[in-house]
Amino acid sequence: MNPTERKDYILTTLDTKHSVRINELSKELKVTRETIRRDLYTLEDEGRIKKVHGGAVLESPSGETDYEKRKIEKRLEKERIAKTAVSYIEEGDSIYLDYGTTTLALAQEIAELKNITVVTNTIPIINTLIKNKAIDILIPGGVLRKNESSLFGQFALNNICDIFITIGFFGCSGIDNKAAITSHHMGEVLISKQMIQQSQTTILLADQSKFGNIAFNRTANFEDIDIVVTDQLPNDSYELDYLNEHGVELIASS
Repeated sequence: MNPTERKDYILTTLDTKHSVRINELSKELKVTRETIRRDLYTLEDEGRIKKVHGGAVLESPSGETDYEKRKIEKRLEKERIAKTAVSYIEEGDSIYLDYGTTTLALAQEIAELKNITVVTNTIPIINTLIKNKAIDILIPGGVLRKNESSLFGQFALNNICDIFITIGFFGCSGIDNKAAITSHHMGEVLISKQMIQQSQTTILLADQSKFGNIAFNRTANFEDIDIVVTDQLPNDSYELDYLNEHGVELIASS
């Protein structure tokens, strides 16, 4: 297989899996790891992929799709995840709802609850909950990220330093055995990291497509997460074993 054919193979694999590993490509294409590494650097120079430790991910202008588009994508899966996740909430709880469209789906389930406190920096979630007078909403504030209708930054970090909550519900862009939990926007990730540390229980909401993906910023290690709620179990049993080894409970909503 010549360099052009190898690069086409890598791009086709990325279109399907969203991330690739040097070791795996080396075995599949029967070439050295150094050869694959050179191919990846060439593709990165062409602006077609982003090289990450041990492999590569697809390059895109923002690394993420439009928020309104993401609300529609995998809508049924997100609704199932949300219906499972809401069962963990009890009256009197304080909860954190992280950035993302799966946590927005959870907010729609929460909208009918009473006597809970919700901490969030996502404006669509605030708008979803604001009509329920039995829900107290705490907004840390910060700099407005217009394309996501979210707030982040040092002002927000300062305001959450002394907030401790019962359950934190977190979204992500990727779950990978080596990279752990990753997301795209560095400012949002800093808020998420802090709230993970200040949650008695941390629950990650992620549909099956997030498994095997790697985004730019690490949000958490597996040791930081108590439960992952997904729409169906991953196809790769190795991922299941890896989560179990790190004490993470995996719950499938389907």
